[in-house]
Amino acid sequence: MGPSGDKISPELKDLVADTREKSENKVNDVLSKLKDLVGRKSLGDQRDLEACKQSLYSHGVLQYCSSSLKFSPAKIHGGYAVLTQMADLLSTCCVGLGAFRDMEVFSHDFLPSVVESLLFLAERLMNRALRDKEHNEIIRLFRKVFDSIGWLLRAHTHLIHHVLGSKHYENIQICEDDDVSTVTVTMWNNIFRANGAVVAEMGNRALTDIMDDIVYKMSSSSNPVIGRAAVKTLVLIMDHSSSTHQLIHRRYRGLADLAVKDWRGKGFDSVLDQLIDHLRSDVPWRDTKSIN
Repeated sequence: MGPSGDKISPELKDLVADTREKSENKVNDVLSKLKDLVGRKSLGDQRDLEACKQSLYSHGVLQYCSSSLKFSPAKIHGGYAVLTQMADLLSTCCVGLGAFRDMEVFSHDFLPSVVESLLFLAERLMNRALRDKEHNEIIRLFRKVFDSIGWLLRAHTHLIHHVLGSKHYENIQICEDDDVSTVTVTMWNNIFRANGAVVAEMGNRALTDIMDDIVYKMSSSSNPVIGRAAVKTLVLIMDHSSSTHQLIHRRYRGLADLAVKDWRGKGFDSVLDQLIDHLRSDVPWRDTKSIN
């Protein structure tokens, strides 16, 4: 029976049967059938799509998808490309479920495990890319997995703390490869751009962890793609919280001078000037509330 008490559809029953074999053998079959099912439901009523996603969770399909991200790519036809597609589809199915009976367990138990699986796959892709000099395709897949992570975090902001506490994310964060650094900084930029309120909601410690990494990358890299993404993200953070303005002044002394010296004339002077104005401004912020 589905979450609403309706009889399970034949196509879902077939999909559930494939997920009972917890191995690499059925990954492609599950991916193909899940794509078809969700694709058809996406064309119909929003409530039908919500009910479909709820059923996928309640019947264990999403749990299988999450577990599959840790399978050996060598044993799957299509390897990393297939697992990246699974990551994309899983993140899509974890957003927009509406209200349902098991929402608390879904939100606070299942979703953190999904994030951990996504980060596991992302770290695996990163390590593969670092070993392979011709790594353009692997980096593209790595970027897509981070797109999936960012999609989840924008919809479920409480998961940000799980990302920051993950050993997999820490290993990705400390990597000094330019392509990897660009992907992580861009993810935070996209999250804060989509929902500026999350800056004030996430707390000082989490925000400091993110800013420490961004400022480090900004000061240690000469890549203008990283510089632009880092500057834009810091501007977004400061735009949405007065307390971060004060925190940045205290924690990153000399940042304005570094920004001018390292990044002036690199193609993003307009947003750089916004950051420098923030850093050098003595004008009190309108929002005087501090982050808890």
